[in-house]
Amino acid sequence: MVEICDSGKIWCKGSPQPIHAVRVGNKIFATGKEESQIIACWVDGEVLCVDLHEPGVRSARKFPLYLEPTLSGTLFNGFTLTKHADVSIVSSKQNGVEEKIVSGETYKTGQYDSMYSADFWNKVWDLQV
Repeated sequence: MVEICDSGKIWCKGSPQPIHAVRVGNKIFATGKEESQIIACWVDGEVLCVDLHEPGVRSARKFPLYLEPTLSGTLFNGFTLTKHADVSIVSSKQNGVEEKIVSGETYKTGQYDSMYSADFWNKVWDLQV
């Protein structure tokens, strides 16, 4: 079974600052997490699931594990089980990554602020948002 093996920050070429990433197997995935966000990540079958949450906005991202990396970068810090190296990275912005965002009135009335990640994940992929 494939699982998240490590997490930390990476420097991507052209990026002004390091960004959050996780390693699943031999691939590095840039989650797109911003400093103000709370994140939960897990693997479900052949998909890396990412739940990003900040007050008033919650996002769900699906990264198919078969995606090929399109960015180059270097491991920066936080990775404890991965040897420091230059790496190829699957970006949160590349084709094949799906995202659903809940905000505004839908966020308020749907009680997304207090929902567990698994419940949020199941609900958001059933919604037309």
